[in-house]
Amino acid sequence: MVSLYGILISISILACILTAEKVFPEKKKEIWDVGLYAVISGILGARLYHIIDYWQYYRTAPVEILKVWNGGLGIWGAVLGGIVGLSIYSSVHKKMFLETADVAATVLPLGQAIGRWGNFVNSELAGKETTLPWAIQGKHPIFFYESLSNLLLFLFLVSMTKKERVPGVLLSIYLAGYGVIRFFLEFLRVNPWKFGALYVAQMVSILSIVVSVFIFMRGRRK
Repeated sequence: MVSLYGILISISILACILTAEKVFPEKKKEIWDVGLYAVISGILGARLYHIIDYWQYYRTAPVEILKVWNGGLGIWGAVLGGIVGLSIYSSVHKKMFLETADVAATVLPLGQAIGRWGNFVNSELAGKETTLPWAIQGKHPIFFYESLSNLLLFLFLVSMTKKERVPGVLLSIYLAGYGVIRFFLEFLRVNPWKFGALYVAQMVSILSIVVSVFIFMRGRRK
């Protein structure tokens, strides 16, 4: 049985690749190869992040680990896994990592914007209770907030591709932009993954912002 969640994730991946071809026509020949590395490692990273997050559940139902179609992909895990995949691709094919990462970072938020609707069809990412008129069953529609925010981030990144830039700038904008988005949305989540008194996603968000500043400043010095 094909799940709507799986279809939406597939559409998001295809949308990223086809859009990358349009935005970066000079890299058209390598985009599908880049996508293969990034998608495989990204999905593995996303699933691993989710499994660690919900380990108390999966330790008693290990067979559920393989059922990706039921949902359960952590976006920060996807980002970290994707970076690993891009690093491997760049090393194998003798490409500059930051240039390759810029391509992926520009279209990734488009895929996230589409993929978040998979959370909706799986009844995931319902936030804290609210009386706002756009609430869904009395709760914050976090999936919608993130989908819209990522779409705006994508549009901004595309606009930046039309300007002269140094390698790594687009990656740094994505890491900072999504870091800010996720940091604030985490306040609306119910029982988010915590490490001690801190939300793990917010810790990763802060790290993402710090890394983005490092990449940006290093690129500017060159």
